Amino acid sequence: MINVKFVISLFLLSISFLQGNTGLLQYNSKLHGPFPFVINQSHIDSISTSKESSIYPARGLALSLVIPGMGQWYAGAKAKAFFFFGLEVAGWMSFRSFSNKGVKIEREYEKFADENWDLYEWWLRTPWLTSSYGDVVCKGTHHLNLFLPGQTTTISSDSLCGEWIEGVEVVKDHEFYENVGKYDQFVAGWSDLFLIEGENGWWEKEKSVGDSTEIIVMTDLKRDYINQRAKANNAFRMGTFTVTALMFNHLISAFDAFIETRRRKISSESQTNIGLLFSPYARLGIGGFSLSVRW
Repeated sequence: MINVKFVISLFLLSISFLQGNTGLLQYNSKLHGPFPFVINQSHIDSISTSKESSIYPARGLALSLVIPGMGQWYAGAKAKAFFFFGLEVAGWMSFRSFSNKGVKIEREYEKFADENWDLYEWWLRTPWLTSSYGDVVCKGTHHLNLFLPGQTTTISSDSLCGEWIEGVEVVKDHEFYENVGKYDQFVAGWSDLFLIEGENGWWEKEKSVGDSTEIIVMTDLKRDYINQRAKANNAFRMGTFTVTALMFNHLISAFDAFIETRRRKISSESQTNIGLLFSPYARLGIGGFSLSVRW
């Protein structure tokens, strides 16, 4: 009856002797000691896996800085690529939506002010309220820019604190649309300051300022105008937040792409070696196996 262990041992030994660089032939007696194995690994007895990598982390980072998700796509992380690119598309769509909404409301409140605030009425009725409200004055801390008839240069509304100038027109700039709603100094220009029945159309609103309370002179039209401006400002503010979120999306995507490409590069450049450990004390000459991973 054939001894199976003997056949296997003979087969392994024959392979070792056929190789000129085998571990058995290179065995050194100086390695004898309490450790029962001679760890001299033959290259022919190992299996090596290595793959040359062309993935560059810096390239992935740069791609995602330009277009979020491109670095992930370059690294092969398709799911992450769709995620970051989807956030980018959604962000720009939101920015456009908020910006268009803000511009639309802005045009509406500008038209509202053009139709319901009048320079002449402001000049005429301001003195009627000055005695009751110290902020309702012609010449105050703020002013409007005015066009004189036939001239391209502008003058301040302080120039009207006396005689009325025929043909003068107010400059409808950003300062005008802010001042007529923000400051009591210009409240007399709103057309509903007095009601048709002859009653006062203005009313007082209290506003807390630190430890004190400020009295604001309001009319219904002025209140509506302020609310419209607030809605427009909120829309523009949300657009600004969206741009900030888009910037963070670029940075986070770039950082993630760098990590992803570096991880895949390290994984692809790793080398695994599996070999036999030969020992003169083992019955078959094989003391065990060796496994090493390098990257």
